[in-house]
Amino acid sequence: MKISAIETIPFRIPLKKPSKWARGEQLAAEHLLVKIFTDEGVVGISEALPRPTVYGESIESIKYAIDQWLGPMVIGMDPFELERIWDNFHSIAWNPAAKSSIDIALHDIIGKALGQPCYKLFGCWSNKVSLSWNIGLNSLVEMVKEGLEMVEAYGFKAIKLKTGIDPAKDVEMVKAIRRELGEDILIYIDANQGYDPYTALKAIHKMMEYNIAFVEEPCPVRDIKGRKMVSEKLDIPLMGDESCLTPADVAREIDAGCLRIISIKTARTGFSLSKKIIHLCEEAGIRNLLGLQGETGIGSISSAHLCAAYKNTNFYYPSENSFFLLLTDDILKKPLEIKEGFLELTDAPGLGVEIDEARFKKFRMN
Repeated sequence: MKISAIETIPFRIPLKKPSKWARGEQLAAEHLLVKIFTDEGVVGISEALPRPTVYGESIESIKYAIDQWLGPMVIGMDPFELERIWDNFHSIAWNPAAKSSIDIALHDIIGKALGQPCYKLFGCWSNKVSLSWNIGLNSLVEMVKEGLEMVEAYGFKAIKLKTGIDPAKDVEMVKAIRRELGEDILIYIDANQGYDPYTALKAIHKMMEYNIAFVEEPCPVRDIKGRKMVSEKLDIPLMGDESCLTPADVAREIDAGCLRIISIKTARTGFSLSKKIIHLCEEAGIRNLLGLQGETGIGSISSAHLCAAYKNTNFYYPSENSFFLLLTDDILKKPLEIKEGFLELTDAPGLGVEIDEARFKKFRMN
């Protein structure tokens, strides 16, 4: 089997409401659909997600990188030659979303060729994943209302709360969410680097009175000494995200000793690099959590396959693969379903999803 062509198609699906965090907001899923074709008729799919504030990529730059650089590198290669493909990729600096989307689509092809779902190829710890719901920054009343509605509608047993702009409001929000949702809901916060270290300590200590489980990136990742101080003065774990973009970043953070949880986002590390991060963390006694990147159903199911495959990603904490519920529509033939807070995978080969081409036509940007 040989890779014969790669197609990249920009699309835009509006959100039901803006998703806001300390360093920005998202109004729509403006992504790229990536299709990889083979000479045997097997087609792999994925989506590429630009996040210019984090990775410096745009729809235009990802498309150019795939069409002009990365795609030509893999045309004519066997989809199973992942090590050689990534060795070629290393000749092009950065472009994580572009590389990762190709990697995920190749794994979709491999699974289809072998007749096995991706999660079984990776490790087969489970066939379903527990999910959390992410509540973006909003008024206190709206955030509490959203938490109640989503827990009732989908059975979420974990809530992630965006914080990082107004510490006093953040503390009141955590207090209100805990009061309304009860003690059985796992609550954690994500400041998106919004606090300075001293503000982080003051605010988080107050939030801990309401039983938050852990904190994601409370202060700037460049402030290494400040992050170290925060981690040493808290009795709950810090989770790394923006500080852990590559396996090399993860190795550095393990040595620094600030983090006990590391978020993995398949949209930036694909399956190949994500597996390396999981193994690094397992050996260091650090747990993983599959984080959200604003995915549609394609990216959500991709992340869920990786999450389901490993104990370190699936046993300890819920994953964040629920963002697709915030979209006004999706492009899958069979929409994903959440039951009692869980997303269950099928045994369909590869990623197990198909694009609804008629629906996709409404959202494509060219």
